[in-house]
Amino acid sequence: MGEKSGVYAYHRLSGRRPKSRIVLPAFSGQAAKQLLRQIFTMDTGFLMLLSFFVGRAMITGGLIPFPAALLAAGMTVLGDKGFLILIASAAGLATISSGHILTSTLITLVLLFLILGRTQAQFRQKWYGVPVLVAGLIIGVKVGVYSYFAPELYNYIVAIFEAILAGCATFLLIKTLPVLRKAGHTATLKKEELIGGAVLVVAVLTGMSELNFQGLQVKNVISRSLVLFAAYTGGCGFGAAMGTLAGIVPSITAEVAPGMVAVYSFSGLLAGMFRGFGRIGICIGFILGNVILSIYLTDYSQLVTAFAEILLAVVLFMAIPAKWLLALRAMVKNSLFNFNSKSISEKRVKEIVAGKVRDYSRIFRELSIAFDEVSCDVRVYEENNLQTLFSGVASKVCKGCSLYRICWDAEFYKTYRNIMDMISYIEINGRLTEEHVSPDVQKRCARLKELAVTVNCLYETYRQAQVWQRKLTEGRDILARQLDGIATMMQNLANEVKIDIRMREDIEVILRTELAKAGYSILDLSVIGEVSDQLEVSITLPSCGGKAVCIKKIKPIVSRILSQQLTVLNSNYCTKKTSEPVCEFKLVPMRAFTVEIGVASVAKDSSMVSGDNYADFDLKDGKHALVISDGMGIGPKASIESKAAIALVEKLMEAGFDHSVAVKTANSILILGSPTETITTLDLASINLMNGVVEFIKIGAVPSFIKYGSQVAMVKSANLPIGILNHIEIDTIQQQMSHDDVLVMVSDGLLGSGGDQEGETWIMDALQNIMTTDPQNIADLLLNKASLRSGGIVNDDITVLVARLVSAHD
Repeated sequence: MGEKSGVYAYHRLSGRRPKSRIVLPAFSGQAAKQLLRQIFTMDTGFLMLLSFFVGRAMITGGLIPFPAALLAAGMTVLGDKGFLILIASAAGLATISSGHILTSTLITLVLLFLILGRTQAQFRQKWYGVPVLVAGLIIGVKVGVYSYFAPELYNYIVAIFEAILAGCATFLLIKTLPVLRKAGHTATLKKEELIGGAVLVVAVLTGMSELNFQGLQVKNVISRSLVLFAAYTGGCGFGAAMGTLAGIVPSITAEVAPGMVAVYSFSGLLAGMFRGFGRIGICIGFILGNVILSIYLTDYSQLVTAFAEILLAVVLFMAIPAKWLLALRAMVKNSLFNFNSKSISEKRVKEIVAGKVRDYSRIFRELSIAFDEVSCDVRVYEENNLQTLFSGVASKVCKGCSLYRICWDAEFYKTYRNIMDMISYIEINGRLTEEHVSPDVQKRCARLKELAVTVNCLYETYRQAQVWQRKLTEGRDILARQLDGIATMMQNLANEVKIDIRMREDIEVILRTELAKAGYSILDLSVIGEVSDQLEVSITLPSCGGKAVCIKKIKPIVSRILSQQLTVLNSNYCTKKTSEPVCEFKLVPMRAFTVEIGVASVAKDSSMVSGDNYADFDLKDGKHALVISDGMGIGPKASIESKAAIALVEKLMEAGFDHSVAVKTANSILILGSPTETITTLDLASINLMNGVVEFIKIGAVPSFIKYGSQVAMVKSANLPIGILNHIEIDTIQQQMSHDDVLVMVSDGLLGSGGDQEGETWIMDALQNIMTTDPQNIADLLLNKASLRSGGIVNDDITVLVARLVSAHD
């Protein structure tokens, strides 16, 4: 076991981060023209009109929850349109309110605009971030204003209810507004998008209250038109649902008209029933429904106005191009009738896939048990082979001899001992002759020379059979363990299949837009938020040819948008894929620590090929692995052996195998794959980048060193190299590292270059006197010191792998 190392205190340098500033754009003539061009487009014009009516939406009791909700959702999803939404909402708000209600709502909108504009996406990371911000601002501002102008309990209760409604509306509108970004490209709407759309319809219709044209209410005309659209696209059910939605709008404003719910919903039902006759049939059914109930529920003096509004709604419905209505019908049909079946089918598919993988896992487990049971003790094979040897002697030499029955029946045990003595002599001396046969056999056997030759030949056959039987047994053991490892991995995979992974399409829209503005052609982009709310961004784009665009350009943009430090998973692979046309990479949250690597190596006698090999790579569980392997001897053969050992360990660990299982499996494969011994050392360190804990596995490797400031700790373990024994014992040593601590891993060539002084001693002295913590400088310094101590003669391959742990927050 390795020595226990202490963690020594260190002085962390504190740095100040530059304060962020809001930079206000200078409005020149060119900027004003650009703003006007932005405003007078179809998309922005529609958005501003929508915002104006939402700003006018006031429900019973003086609640105005929708303007703040739309502004927050707009800045979250449509960030560049936030200022336009603010202006249009404020204009609509000014037409329906005044006094302290107008003042408090405007203050809320302005503060919301400034906070979301300054903090960018800090509130987007949690699904409740922006809704809670909206609710908190409304309560804080309105309670403060009411406490000064109208300190009444009712007003406080109204502010609280308005905050709750605004928070809920914000959450739904954040899910709905991306549809505006993807207009024309979305085949279906999700359940939350449909609900958010219903909220938006209610807000717009509410905002149209008190708008009249020639005595006709605009709200009623639009409401009836929406019922016709719903009946056309969704049939009876959707038409009745839209009628109910449109009918409750008067009830949530100052008006009290419960009969309108019945009129609208019944009209939508009849219109949907006549959908088979086309648009004309829908209009007839809608008019019939209105006529039947309006006569009983509408005041006679308002009948003419109601029928005029109905006819105007029919004209508006008939004027819509057929291709628009057909596209709307297809989208609503897919959305209404597929999202339940889709979610259920997705869940069933996940369960079926997980079950299939789990079944395969059980199959591999059973195969592992079967191979383990079939792998009998080697002694059974040895006994069988000895029986074959004895039968061969009896059939080839003794058969036909007059003394056969005496030797093999009456005195069998005596014959058995004599032949075993011959075998023992061959094992010790290598070959048997007549002179070395026991005197008793020499007196009795008439075929002494043939006996000696036959025993020699049969023993050689027996020895070869024994070797191959051992190989076969070891291969079965290896296969059993590897099948068990595959079963464990597949079981873990089955559990991962059932994890509830949420696709963050709202963030995907923002990232695609911003990266397109920056000039990047994104082939594919997905954002996954798992149950831990840890975002994982997967991006596919044309290859940069190893220029590390993912690290230098795209990572800062995405990190800025998400207001979260991200890192590129396995960023060191970028330079290895220079010839591939497409680059795929993942951005994951920055760990608590990052690793800086430095390497220095030289081959024996300055040869071009070194028997040492090394690697460092990221793992999926937030760890970073470092490996050094030293093949037996020097030159190409040693290089191939060490490179094979590292490749096996790396691929197994990246596939999800535990590091102990990975090392054991690599050892087994090396033994099975080579007819001769493949002796290779393996020095593995796995650094947990979340807490700084380092796990060491040393198989025949020399000690490693951890530099804690001016103190140095040594980590060592005594194990044989891999490739010798089939079963190896693995000791895992844990050490703690912190910010600016340095891990030094070396091959045995560095220890052997210490001259008269022991290798560990001079390395520890050198590390204590080295003032820098730069890993590359440390690696170069150690290699130069080793060269000086050995007089410039490199007697063995030398590799120095240095890793410095750096806090991600410093």
